[in-house]
Amino acid sequence: MTGPRPPAGTHVTSHAPCWGDPDFAVADDQWKDSGDLVAICEPVLYVCGGCHFRAACIRQVSPAKARFDGVCGGRIWLNGGIIHALPEAADSELLPPVIRKSSCGTAAGRRAHRRAAEQMCPQCEAPDQLELSDAA
Repeated sequence: MTGPRPPAGTHVTSHAPCWGDPDFAVADDQWKDSGDLVAICEPVLYVCGGCHFRAACIRQVSPAKARFDGVCGGRIWLNGGIIHALPEAADSELLPPVIRKSSCGTAAGRRAHRRAAEQMCPQCEAPDQLELSDAA
């Protein structure tokens, strides 16, 4: 980070260009389905394009846990799941994967990583193992 350090007790993401902008967290009564939400959020998603706070934003907002609806970390979220993302949004910005011994390496494991807004573990990342179970 360049420039002065933020005062103690403030979040680094308070320096992000979206901080405090209500257009990034959409009220439930403003949309009916995922298409409406994307239409509302897409006009402000560009702000995340060059933002250096995307990963910190995801860690601070915890969209999966909070079941967040709106724009966070270069992605549009619906009930805490990613429904649209900027092309440059990298999986490395998401939380590290939790290894679920019972489901990793299966389609269910892949879905669990997506629902938790975390990176894919190596077992779930290998598409050739999952093609049959993803199609089911």
